[in-house]
Parts: sequence; C-alpha cells; structure tokens
Amino acid sequence: MKTFKPEMSAESALHYLQQIAGEDITGVTPIEMGELSRVFSFRDERGEHVIHFKNSRESFDRAGFIAEHYSGCGVPIPRLEAVGELGDMYYAISEKVPGKPVSLLSPQEIREIAPRLIDTFTALCGIPIDSAAGCGWIAPSGKAPFDDWTAFLESAFAERQQGFFENWRALFDGGILEKDVFDAYYGRMVELSRFAPAERYLVHGDFHFGNMLSDGRTITGIVDWEIAMYGDFMLDAAVLHMWAPQLQFPYRVRERWAAEGRAIPYFEERLLCYLLFKGLDGLRFYAKKEDRAAYDFMKNKLSSFAALS
Repeated sequence: MKTFKPEMSAESALHYLQQIAGEDITGVTPIEMGELSRVFSFRDERGEHVIHFKNSRESFDRAGFIAEHYSGCGVPIPRLEAVGELGDMYYAISEKVPGKPVSLLSPQEIREIAPRLIDTFTALCGIPIDSAAGCGWIAPSGKAPFDDWTAFLESAFAERQQGFFENWRALFDGGILEKDVFDAYYGRMVELSRFAPAERYLVHGDFHFGNMLSDGRTITGIVDWEIAMYGDFMLDAAVLHMWAPQLQFPYRVRERWAAEGRAIPYFEERLLCYLLFKGLDGLRFYAKKEDRAAYDFMKNKLSSFAALS
C-alpha cells in the first residue's frame, strides 16, 4: 500500500520547526488527519499552533485565501500564519483553535452538538461571494476556472489532469480501478448534475468530522480548507453524510431550513449526485494508493448510494 505523505517523525518535525520558527519550540505532537499531509501541533512563545507539511504548495495558498477573505463571516476558520518552502517540502502554519476533532467525541456528544453543526453549516452557506468568482476549486487568486458547475464536476475526472491525478486513467489498465464500474457511476453523476442551482456558494469540499473541532458545546473550528471551491453547498452535506450517515445531517438541515421557510430544490437528486462524485473520487484515490480494502469499502458505498435512486 502506498502513502502520499512526507516521511516525518515528531523529532524530524521539531528539527524543521526550529529552522522555520526558531529554537523555542516545545510540545511537538503528531495529529492524524488527511491523506497527503503530515500534521503536528506545537508551542512557542506566541502560543499554540498547527503545522502541515506537504509536497506541493497550491492547496496551502488556497487555504490562505480562504482564511484571509472569509474569517469573521460566522464560520470559525483558523488564522493562517505562514506558508513557506523548506527543501523539497512546503509547510503551512495556522493558529491552533480550542477543542478536539468531532470524530473523537462520543456518539452522545455528537448528537448534542448537531444543532450547532447545522448552525455552522448554515452560516457557511450564507457567506456572500463574488458572482464572477467562477465554479470549482479556488485558485490562490480567489477565482475558480469554470463558468458552469457541471463542467467542473466532469473536469475532475477528465483524462488530462495535472498534479496528483496526472495520468490517472492508467489505473484502469494496471491497477484495481474497474472501468465499467467507474463509468456507470460517472454517467449517473453527470445526469444528476443538471439539478444543481445556478447560485454559487463557498464549499469546504472535505466537510467531515475530522475537519471539525468542538469543545463539546459548540463548533470551535472548521479546518483544512485545502480543496475549497465555489459551487453547490449540497456537496458539503453529502460529504458528511458519506462518512457519518447515522447523523442524517442533510435531512436535518432540510428539516431545519423548511421550518424557517427555506426550501432545498431537488434535494434528493443533488445529494445523490455528490455522493457519487465523492465516491468516484474515493475509488480513484484508493486505487492509486493500492489499498484494496478501502477501495472495496468505497465501492460498496457507491452501490448503496445508487440504490437510493
């Protein structure tokens, strides 16, 4: 099984941190999150921080744009303090917000903070964005490259890709990725994408419990904005539903909003579209990782999603 994270221990992270931030570094502790970054918390004379190490920079610049332009908009976005390069790696340092990942809370604690999570999601959906910003992944400039959301969804699986998924279709020939399975779900996703609204929203893109922090009473932070995009807010609801279906989050949002006189047109179609979108991305990722167990897990999820239609 492959890993795409930089090889790094807490000791080597301390060595790098001393080069970046000086000698007065203590409490370097690994944080398990994400598939592409090594993450550590640490302390210095200014307080507590989190550092991500990664092999590319663009996603850090994207997160920096989000932190700079959308903090103070009702969503607890940690402040980004520095982005830089060290040897053949890139790093990003942000403030450490109080609380722990919601994924570490008990089922009862998660049920208790669910209303606050809906509040945070509603605030995220209400953040105003530039109507000319485009659709898709947000560039460090703050613009996105597509005029049409469906075009973005399709482009994510186009044959020609740059970066991490360059030449990804070779996985059909020399890997575990099954073309007939992939193509069937992809076609259904494209059909459903026509139900997306014309309005554009700020979308986190990886909206799951591991990227949400809580003190047990409220949501203290939404972290890891490295794949943020402009598009349909239902994508975030679908991501959380994929990984925590027991919460029934999209349906609870719909119920709350309906009570406030706010409908979600084509709710079922949009939810299924983005479950398929994220499931397809998962198939491709785990195939590249050569992780058969995770690949089969995601394949079974896709089958259960398709049964909803």
